[in-house]
Amino acid sequence: MNHFLHLPTIMVIHGCSTLISALLVGNLWRQRWSSVLLGILTFAAAIGFLGTVIHAMRPIVPFWMSAGFAPGAGALALGLFWQAIAVFEGKRPNYVRAAAGTVIWVVLYLTPIFHASMTFRTAAAALILGTYSVLGGREIWLGMQREPLPSRKLAAWVHCTRGGVWYSMLVGSLLLEPPYKAPGQYADWFVLASLLQTLLVMLSIITLLILALERDEGTSRRVAERDPLTNLRNRRSFVEHAETLLKLESNSSELLLFDIDHFKQINDTHGHAAGDKVLMEFAAMLEGRMQADWLLARIGGEEFACLIPNVGTSDAADIAEAMRRAVECLHTTIDGRFVPVAVSIGVAATDEVASSLDPLLAAADLALYQAKADGRNAVRIHRPGQSLRDLLTQDQATPVAANEAGPSGRSSRAKRRS
Repeated sequence: MNHFLHLPTIMVIHGCSTLISALLVGNLWRQRWSSVLLGILTFAAAIGFLGTVIHAMRPIVPFWMSAGFAPGAGALALGLFWQAIAVFEGKRPNYVRAAAGTVIWVVLYLTPIFHASMTFRTAAAALILGTYSVLGGREIWLGMQREPLPSRKLAAWVHCTRGGVWYSMLVGSLLLEPPYKAPGQYADWFVLASLLQTLLVMLSIITLLILALERDEGTSRRVAERDPLTNLRNRRSFVEHAETLLKLESNSSELLLFDIDHFKQINDTHGHAAGDKVLMEFAAMLEGRMQADWLLARIGGEEFACLIPNVGTSDAADIAEAMRRAVECLHTTIDGRFVPVAVSIGVAATDEVASSLDPLLAAADLALYQAKADGRNAVRIHRPGQSLRDLLTQDQATPVAANEAGPSGRSSRAKRRS
């Protein structure tokens, strides 16, 4: 094995890769001084580099440096790396736990067997370093359900594999032969394990940075898909997901289209801050009534949409009516005064119109217009064959509806928003 793999060369590569990691992560930390994660990773990589360099100088440095300081520094580096992962998972760093392995190593250094037996030193170091690696992998794996990032399994596998390699060193030292047989001679299993560790230490840092990148991308995507005021889906996100859902569903789906009544009057009377409060409370009420497979979004100023798969028209109407009554019960107060809130709801079904979003929205919009024309605070179901012209004719025949419709030159949606 020594003819093909040269341990000093592997140690140099290991040290260089750790140094490069420290410089790269340190540069990121310089740009984001507030990041505890990057700060801990920088110190972990720097300490790991220092320990690797001193251990590689084993033939020329004192025993206390090569066998005492260097492995202790390695234990501290891996302990800090474990705590960096904990920070990534939203926990507070525990530096006592990070330093526990180093403290144990110092205590072992004071025992006679430590100085007398290389096998003991190798086994103890492998046990400490392997445990830290496995703990880091476990931390990543436990976050799977809370935040299923695409690279979690890979990152957890890398850290646990790294721990397995350390444990293999423990087994090799106890059952095979000492890692250092003579000056310039190394056990084959130790050379191979050192090579694997060199590869895995780079992968462990890379995978953690990939996880951080995936989290940032996910956060950016969620921000782009969410309405900043209500935190519901915005129109673009709703259209994208609704079209996908409608293509997958073979049964009837229902669309509920909500429009808060007299919202402009609330803004004009109480101010836009009051209007924002009404929107937030209204959105929170709707969201609290959502089921897992329902799709809710704010698609306009005071307009909201909810797509409900696998439900009949009568059930959808009952759901809409329950929501309308719940809105009536909203106790919204502005400057100590109660502000009544009501909503008009239009309901349309895919089995009555084409099973695509645009016709479904148009049908629900017509039903919503009907609810407005009938005096607001009502639920109306789209009827096949119903058209805007029919509704306008009906409005002109009904004085109250005509008054609510406004000037004939305005669009249907503009008419019902006042």
